[in-house]
Amino acid sequence: MVKLRASAARWHSDDFPGWVEISVRDALGQDHRVIEKIPVVTTLDVRADSSFPIGFWIEAEIEGVDGGSMVVALPCGMATTEGRRSLSVVPADIDQARYRHDRQWLDYAVHELPAGVLYGPDGATPGQCAEMLVALNEFAGVCARLWLDDHSEFIEACRWHFDHYPHYLGRRRHFRDYATYVRDRHGPLRTPSPACPDWLRIR
Repeated sequence: MVKLRASAARWHSDDFPGWVEISVRDALGQDHRVIEKIPVVTTLDVRADSSFPIGFWIEAEIEGVDGGSMVVALPCGMATTEGRRSLSVVPADIDQARYRHDRQWLDYAVHELPAGVLYGPDGATPGQCAEMLVALNEFAGVCARLWLDDHSEFIEACRWHFDHYPHYLGRRRHFRDYATYVRDRHGPLRTPSPACPDWLRIR
């Protein structure tokens, strides 16, 4: 069994015992909708007047492997609104471990802004910024699958710096410092740090 992150998007029906529309994201970050009875999908006290969306975990049975993803059967005979009973997903524990690793190096890479972007203990080179842009895109996919939608501003601020810092390095003689370069281009002087997910804080 593997854990999948799901989200109750809205109340669907008052028919007993109460039905909700939930969404599960596959390995590509695509949402799949499921309409199901509340007791089938979660033990949480979900009501028509609850504040949606509501995140929770569901357990799914592994059916096989699809490249770097797992094919899992949705629990309790559930099916998506398209009639799919299995999905290719990245298990939550793998995404959580990747999130912890990537969040650590991202926070470090931008923690000295607006002085500059770091790669390890040194300032990043243009080639290293290109590597970090690729890794940032992967981190964005992890955040999407974990429903960390509040990370978008942080991700885009990191993207701005990883994209612009190489240009600054090539033209640094024209600027007093990187902070001046950022201001001249109306970029973010610092990256807004999103709150850590609850499951990360309790570890």
